[in-house]
Amino acid sequence: MIVFTFTGALAASRKEMDFVGFAVLGTATGIGGGTLRDVLLGLLVF
Repeated sequence: MIVFTFTGALAASRKEMDFVGFAVLGTATGIGGGTLRDVLLGLLVF
């Protein structure tokens, strides 16, 4: 999930967002990307 978080932070940097934008976009991208990866690999059990 760290890679997804860095990707979100990089996108926030390109949009010249403030710290809150970095935090929100990085967190959302990290959680979403990690969840998507787990679902595609079949690791997430409901």
